[in-house]
Amino acid sequence: MPATKKNPAAKKHKMRVLVGVRTLNEAEFFLTRGADEVYCGLPEIPNHGVTAENFSSEKELRATIDLAKKLGKQVFIVANDVFPAGVFPKAAAKVAELVRYGASGVIIRDMALLEYFKKRKLRTYFTLSTLGLCFNREALKFFKERGVARIVLPQHLAPAEAAPMFDKALGMDIEVFCLPLFYEVNINSLCSLSCPCSQEAVTDPRLQKAYTCLSALKRSDDGGFYTMPMPNSETLLNYFYDYYHLGAKCMKVARGPNGEEVIELFYKSLLLTRLLEKGVSRAAFVHEGKKIVSSSQNYGKRYIVKRF
Repeated sequence: MPATKKNPAAKKHKMRVLVGVRTLNEAEFFLTRGADEVYCGLPEIPNHGVTAENFSSEKELRATIDLAKKLGKQVFIVANDVFPAGVFPKAAAKVAELVRYGASGVIIRDMALLEYFKKRKLRTYFTLSTLGLCFNREALKFFKERGVARIVLPQHLAPAEAAPMFDKALGMDIEVFCLPLFYEVNINSLCSLSCPCSQEAVTDPRLQKAYTCLSALKRSDDGGFYTMPMPNSETLLNYFYDYYHLGAKCMKVARGPNGEEVIELFYKSLLLTRLLEKGVSRAAFVHEGKKIVSSSQNYGKRYIVKRF
């Protein structure tokens, strides 16, 4: 695989680790085991997550903000969906209230939230979700000029395509998913489906409409099945290696309703990140990384709700 040109100033650095949480217990677990930041939401604030991925009470979310302050860590409020006109005033006011309380920033998709904060002279750290359609350097400049401080890099971009977005002169922090462990083959900003992201083929006709990208379609020629092509683990490990050396500031572990899964993804992502921070070669990273990503996963289906 051809190597992507490195950013010399970003050869070796510490990547911040961000984890999605839905309870105070989860936040405490991750923030005391290597996470630098957590992100979380409330059902009344529009966000790209199922109900079980959100906090059940504002009181508990505020307690999470208190905990992060005590530990010197950060909490981001997830508001990464379009705010319908009917709920915008109340939902936007709730986001602002949580920022005033002490949340470190807000993850957004709807640019109207930026205008809302600007008119009320409220300052915070805005992260643009992958749902924000920032696919190139010019789009990144557009969002930077409007107050966005960090973008979450869309997963479908290859490092060679994304490299111009890492220009230090632009001053944008870039966050990436741990692609070898969490990869969505479709552009999730244009996909309305809840995807289990397990790369497991779905052959049950009752489920194929729900998980289109994983559906196994029966072939007429030999009776076998066709599934949408996915990058293999070696390709995704190379992508993650390149993003680190381009200068990615943060590695994201996605939230989910299955707590056991999030724990395992967190520890594996942390192992991969620490390998990069040690300065290992590409070949060594891919060799060791394959062992990490191929180890057994015992947490079950992604959308089974399991709390811890």
